[in-house]
Amino acid sequence: MSIISDIKLPEQSGFSLFERNQENLELSQVAEEFEALFVAQMLKQAHKSKLAEGIFDSSSQKTYQSLLDQEWSRTLSTNASFGIAEAIKLQFKDYMSKSVNTPDV
Repeated sequence: MSIISDIKLPEQSGFSLFERNQENLELSQVAEEFEALFVAQMLKQAHKSKLAEGIFDSSSQKTYQSLLDQEWSRTLSTNASFGIAEAIKLQFKDYMSKSVNTPDV
């Protein structure tokens, strides 16, 4: 029995570490996009409230407001996080790490 045969090498290669980092990046992007969509829906509903009646009556103003709401939602979700993206990342990070083979420690 040689010493070399007793050494267990980690099964993770540089490629699998790169793969995991790529998956984490993709998860972050998806979570931030979901948060932006959530904020956009909040803004959309706020404009539909009774207080907003009569303010945006023309179709061009509604179109402009819709585009503005999309930009606001992206800006708000990246700069003033509501915590939704972070919760999604925490919830799904374990599932992402299981998809890449990790060595048992």
